[in-house]
Amino acid sequence: MNNIHLVVFAHGLWGNHSHLQYLVERFEKKHSHNVHILNSKNNSSAYTYDGVDVCGDRLIYTEVKSLQDKTFKVTKFSIVGYSLGGLISRYAIGILYKRGFFKTVKPILFTTFATPHLGIRREDDKTFTKITNWVSTTLLSKTGEQLTFMDKYEEDEPILLTISRPDKIYFKALSAFKYRTLYANVRNDRTVPFWTAAISEVDPFDNVEELKISEKIPFMKMLTNQSKKVARYLLVGLAIPIVLPLWIVFILSTITIQGILSRRRVQKILASKAKNEVYDSNHEISVRTTSLEEDAVEAAMNIRNFLTPSSPTTPNSANSLLPSINPLENFTTTSSEFPHVQLCNDQRKVFANLNQLTWEKYAVYLDAFNSHAAIVMRNSLQTKGKEIIKHFVNEIFKDN
Repeated sequence: MNNIHLVVFAHGLWGNHSHLQYLVERFEKKHSHNVHILNSKNNSSAYTYDGVDVCGDRLIYTEVKSLQDKTFKVTKFSIVGYSLGGLISRYAIGILYKRGFFKTVKPILFTTFATPHLGIRREDDKTFTKITNWVSTTLLSKTGEQLTFMDKYEEDEPILLTISRPDKIYFKALSAFKYRTLYANVRNDRTVPFWTAAISEVDPFDNVEELKISEKIPFMKMLTNQSKKVARYLLVGLAIPIVLPLWIVFILSTITIQGILSRRRVQKILASKAKNEVYDSNHEISVRTTSLEEDAVEAAMNIRNFLTPSSPTTPNSANSLLPSINPLENFTTTSSEFPHVQLCNDQRKVFANLNQLTWEKYAVYLDAFNSHAAIVMRNSLQTKGKEIIKHFVNEIFKDN
């Protein structure tokens, strides 16, 4: 029986395993020897509405557990989470820790791409912020409540706070990993802003146009085509008045329906848990419906990026145009030099807890249509993230 290094990939909200296909393929091409890849499939699309805990249980009990029947022995373990998948991963490793999985398996690398470690709740008084908080909490079922710290988990506290506490199994599991790495977009990511992906109280990239490039705040800089960019925004500007109202109606109706179905599904799952029964929810939602949902929400993310376009910093020299990426070694997540993000008390506690651990943090700047999708190249059209994936595959992943 061969000893293998199990590497799990977990996609994000509204997503499916194909969103990480390019990342998985590049990874497999580079690291195929004694590595078994699990690109999780059982939390696709609307199933991600069911909550971090329900999705984490699905990942462990329906996918990781099935590997026990294989003809190899897992001796090392790494996990890569994209967006919500990073939170699902933090919960899932806690369950593995509780089951004694890491007594015989060595945890190696924990990595997240654009994951909302601090949730998505904002505490400022802007009308748009209030609307976003309400939509997330009300329409995105249990997951929305968890991302906005409006849920009640253990001891009636939000789950994101619970899984960050040093005395809990989730934190203990996370601390057991030899390496912890995260990637955070600095621009064009309206889904998961820099501060929450980087576990930061400040956002030094809040105004990229005025930011001076220096070694103090290193980030990835990609080449852009300014002429194409102007034409792109002109075209979208003309289309918005016609398309936006139709999109809004379609998006809200789709999300509302799936949110209702998710709440019903979660109630059945919790009822089955109470009776120590296994409830299979995989037959309830058609592929057609969940595919439409993905398209609707993706359209919403794209239009928001167009409404607030970024203007990349003008480089001082030709050398600064070269693609490069550096860890935030000299960057303090509590620096007084940059604007503080208005967080709730529970978010500040999560920030303090998670930063007790050593993280290798990378700030990523992509002049992309939607950097949240581009950072992992969710489809063949989003090519700006190639250097990010190359960096992870070639420089970050370690087998021991």
